[in-house]
Amino acid sequence: MRKLAEINNSAAALLFADYCQSKGLQVEAELTPQGPAILHCDQASYEQATELLREFINQPDHPRYQTAAWQRSQPVAQSGSQGAMHIPWAKLVHSPVTSIMLVFCLLVYVWQQVNFQSAVTTLQLTEPQQLWRWFTPALLHFSVTHLVFNLLWWLLLGAAVERRFGSVYLLNFMVVTAVMSNAAQYFLVGTNFGGLSGVVYALFGFCWLNQKRYPQPRPLISDALAVFMVVWLILGFADVLWVSMANWAHLAGLLSGLIMALLVKPLPAAANQ
Repeated sequence: MRKLAEINNSAAALLFADYCQSKGLQVEAELTPQGPAILHCDQASYEQATELLREFINQPDHPRYQTAAWQRSQPVAQSGSQGAMHIPWAKLVHSPVTSIMLVFCLLVYVWQQVNFQSAVTTLQLTEPQQLWRWFTPALLHFSVTHLVFNLLWWLLLGAAVERRFGSVYLLNFMVVTAVMSNAAQYFLVGTNFGGLSGVVYALFGFCWLNQKRYPQPRPLISDALAVFMVVWLILGFADVLWVSMANWAHLAGLLSGLIMALLVKPLPAAANQ
C-alpha cells in the first residue's frame, strides 16, 4: 500500500475511504491516537484516488460521499438490526488458530454427547498437577446455547485478533487467558465449570481497550456493547440470571484481556484490517 495523504479530520478520512471503496478502489484510512489520519491506497488506484481526493477537498460536504458511506454500511446495519453478527467466514482460511479451536470445541461437544462422563473426567481441572488441565476446561460446553454463544464471539473476535496480530499472538493470548480464567474459577469456586467464556471475555476487554488506544476505522466492540457485557457480568455475580455462570472465570478473563491490551499495539500495516 502507498501513502496517499494525511487528513486531520478522522471522520473525513473514513468518509473518503468509503467513497473510494464504493468506486472499486483499494483505499484505506489508518487512524492514529494522536495526529492526522493517514490514507493508503494500492499502486493501481493511486492516480484515480488522487483525483478523487482533489474533488473531495473542494466539496467535502457533497451528498455523494455520505451516500457511499451509507451504502457501504447497509449490509452490516441490516444484519445488526436482525440480531445477527457479521462473521468473516471467508477469512477463516487465513485464521488457522481460530479455526482449529473451533473444531476442537465442536469435537469435544460431540464427545460429551457420546460419553459425557469420560469427556468431563478427562478435561476438567480436577488434577492440577497435570498442567494441561489448566487449559482444557475451555473446551467443555454444557449446552448448545453455551457452545454457540461462545463460538460465535470466538469466530468474530478471535479471527480479528489473529488477522491483526498474527496466529502466534492469538495462540499465546488464548492459552494465557484460558489458564488465568480457569485458575480464578478453580481457586475461588471449585472444579465444576467449563467453557470458552473466559477467553471470550478476555477478547472483549482486549479489543475494546485496544481500539480505544489505537482507533480503527471499523471497531469491533461499541461502548454500548462493552457496557452490556459488564452489566451481564455483574448480574452473574448477583445470581439473578436463569443460567449458572463461571463468574470468576469471566472476571479474570476480562481483566487479563485489558492488561494484555496495555502491553501491545497493532502492526502499522494491520490497523485497518
